[in-house]
Amino acid sequence: MKIKKEVKTGIIITLALGMLIYGLNFLKGINIFSTNRTMYAVYKDVVGVVPSNPVLVSGFHIGQIKDIELIPGTSGKIVVTMQISNPEVKIPKDSKAVIVSADLLGSKAIQISLGSSSVMASDGDTLNSSIETSLREEVTREVLPVKEKAEQLMSSIDSTLAIVQGIFTKKVQSNLSESVISIRNSLKHFENTSGNIDMLVTSEKERITSILEKVDQISGALAKNSKQIGNAVDNLATISDSIAKSNLKTTINNADSALYYTSKILKKINEGKGSLGMLANDTALYKRLTNASGQLSNLLEDMKAHPKRYVHFSIFGGKD
Repeated sequence: MKIKKEVKTGIIITLALGMLIYGLNFLKGINIFSTNRTMYAVYKDVVGVVPSNPVLVSGFHIGQIKDIELIPGTSGKIVVTMQISNPEVKIPKDSKAVIVSADLLGSKAIQISLGSSSVMASDGDTLNSSIETSLREEVTREVLPVKEKAEQLMSSIDSTLAIVQGIFTKKVQSNLSESVISIRNSLKHFENTSGNIDMLVTSEKERITSILEKVDQISGALAKNSKQIGNAVDNLATISDSIAKSNLKTTINNADSALYYTSKILKKINEGKGSLGMLANDTALYKRLTNASGQLSNLLEDMKAHPKRYVHFSIFGGKD
């Protein structure tokens, strides 16, 4: 049976299309003759993720991203469909699908971090998801505070320069020049003074040496008599402790009280209160007492001179 030319052409075109489809899928990492598993992961952000990006396990290619769709509604979440083409890879149910950077150019991939569950994920399961910070984002996050601080520093420097320019007017510059000249003159005077001190030290070197020797002798004597000095200090400490322990405060208080009452008595005497006050302040009484004292003195002298006038006695009881 002879095959027609049109049939041959159709068969060739069909085989070519089949090979083209197989080749395109092979280049994408999809083996159309193998048993594929479809798994899902839900993300809030899939920047840089596109279909045909690889799906990896520990860096090993096990499939690719088949589709990316926005979940209907207002949640804003996105579901990513993964096609696992390697049937030998066992994926635990608690594994996590992490969006990672595949290279420094920003290409994305999904890295499946295998879990520890004994139950394996099957076709149609949804895995846990997370997003790894990209190298560029990490660098940006680290550099951004430095950038902000640098901007603040530049702003501060600009403000400082503006203030400095406003301060350093011609008058201020002139004053600064005069200050520098004054400082220079002061340094010259200081240098002259230093030279004079050197000359003084040189001329009085022997006296200074003698003074230092005497100071050394005094310090030696103090060192030799340190024991006696210590005993004296201990004695002073003992005396001060004895004074502190004694009832000195009470004694001082009693003396103060006695002086207070003595002052009150003297005040009353000065005011003429009481016998002593009347005696001290009554002149007539003082004169009478003086006269009485004189008369008493005369009487005593007369009694001494003529005792018989005043005293009569007899051994036998008789009378003269």
